[in-house]
Amino acid sequence: MRAMERDGLADRTAFDENPPRVEYALTPLGRTLIPLLDAARTWSGTHLSTLLEARRASERRR
Repeated sequence: MRAMERDGLADRTAFDENPPRVEYALTPLGRTLIPLLDAARTWSGTHLSTLLEARRASERRR
């Protein structure tokens, strides 16, 4: 999260509470990643079973 904050993708808000609390929110730049993340989620949902089978086959060959 700190790297995302450094890169301008997220804002960090620290609250002076006990126990301490921190909240993160996407910046406008960070929100531009949402369509890419949605596409990756859709792709993985479509191909997850194939990926897992390839992983199992690779482990069997070892």
